[in-house]
Amino acid sequence: MADTSFELERAYDRRDLAAVFREFADALEAETAVELHTPERHLRVDVPPRVVAALEVEREGAVTELEFDLEWDDPEGTSVRVSDAEPEGDPETDDAGTEADPAAATMPPEAVAGDAADGERTDPTTPESERRSRFEIYRDRADEWRWRLVHWNGNIIADGGEGYASRSNAERAVRGVVRNAPTARIEHRDEGA
Repeated sequence: MADTSFELERAYDRRDLAAVFREFADALEAETAVELHTPERHLRVDVPPRVVAALEVEREGAVTELEFDLEWDDPEGTSVRVSDAEPEGDPETDDAGTEADPAAATMPPEAVAGDAADGERTDPTTPESERRSRFEIYRDRADEWRWRLVHWNGNIIADGGEGYASRSNAERAVRGVVRNAPTARIEHRDEGA
């Protein structure tokens, strides 16, 4: 019998669920760990370069179930780490006391999508483990779609600089930024150059 060390079940609307899948896809493309936080538990998954994927659909009465499984060899059992949520500890270290991976894609289920559009500012007393920047997609006065990166404190720290004809084009631009930012370098340019 398999050992279940982490389980999460909650209701999502389709847009929020799409954001969760997008986070997983972006982490897989960037070859970074996927981290998921609940109030009680912390999950970190290092998905290897090669996995077996299985898709199964079952129908029982009026309920349809779609299961998507990923499976890989893990002889040392080190690709998945589960720990209790840290009480007011140092958010820069994980359960083993080692540095947390800043490149890991982290997804608290309570903060996936939806919150960005309502313009809500983050409370500065929020614990550091919940202080996370977010991308906001919004429609401007010219009826174009735009994106901006908002710091956890509510300050806008980057924007797309242009409007898009559709929400999906703005979202595609955000995914491009997320995908390319980890490998981008800083270049200092003289004004005359």
